[in-house]
Amino acid sequence: MRKLLYFFFLILPVGLCGCLGSSPVPQPAVPDYAQAENWASLPTGLADKPVDVFYVYPTIFGGAGPEQMDISDPQLRAKADVQIGINAGVFTDEANLFAPYYRQASIEVVWMKEREAEDLLKDGYRDVARAFKYYMEHFNQGRPFILAGFSQGSMALLNLMEKKFDNPQWQKQFVAAYLIGYSVTEDDLERYPWLKMAQGETDTGVIVSYNTQLPGYGYSYVLKKGAKGINPVSWKADSSVAPAALHKGAVIFDIVTGEKQAEIPHFSDVWLEEKTGALAVHADAAKYNASQAVFPPGVMHMYDYMFFYNNLKENVQKRIAAYKAAQEQHPSK
Repeated sequence: MRKLLYFFFLILPVGLCGCLGSSPVPQPAVPDYAQAENWASLPTGLADKPVDVFYVYPTIFGGAGPEQMDISDPQLRAKADVQIGINAGVFTDEANLFAPYYRQASIEVVWMKEREAEDLLKDGYRDVARAFKYYMEHFNQGRPFILAGFSQGSMALLNLMEKKFDNPQWQKQFVAAYLIGYSVTEDDLERYPWLKMAQGETDTGVIVSYNTQLPGYGYSYVLKKGAKGINPVSWKADSSVAPAALHKGAVIFDIVTGEKQAEIPHFSDVWLEEKTGALAVHADAAKYNASQAVFPPGVMHMYDYMFFYNNLKENVQKRIAAYKAAQEQHPSK
């Protein structure tokens, strides 16, 4: 399994206690996805859009450590709901939103030994896989679907795709996966040949992925060697610069309340750095790192969706349209 310590997450209290030596924390109950209460989002009544999005939220807590999210905890549910509201808004104009609660790992996992980290993360992966299986069997009704995640959510979905997406029927219904804020590497693509990276703005059955940083920062906790990505402004997978004039607008949200704070048109020139694969932007590090308790200046991780919000929203429309056009032309594929 990939090295799991090269990632960080968001929405963490400043001054996390280093409680790794404390008593073991009781394991939360295994979610039953036949119960609506274990879903953060299910369409009310009949799903009224022709496409679904299955969304997995990022890490939303620092535990009493290390521990897994107890999905019955109302405060943690509220934090997850805020993140879903912020990032999944990219998709919900076009798609029915399905989002499970899952026993994600708390932030303390990054200080653990690799084997211990894998043990703490695996139940969250299994929850996401079980939730997706239940969704396909009981909710999907044959509709095309998008996978979407952020940070630990993207990690869980990548794990799902690696293990389960050699399924021909799922591939037929699969529009695209937006696995943002985590790395899909050359090694991943070699080991799992059914994984395909996006090369343009309308290809389907592909993965959209990138990690946002200031120019020249180098590798970070989420940006791994061999990472493959795409520029979400130009929709090119090379190092050419997309000028700010093409940028449709950043949308900045309060990460605690989920309230919209600002919309910034033509936010920045954007390019993929040739050496590392980082998605480079010009941004005020002091301004945008102020609320990032664990990220060093230069890593714009928590803004991976927000900085490109309007470009992502437009792209979702275009990929769905391309998928529909291809199905109409070749309905048996």
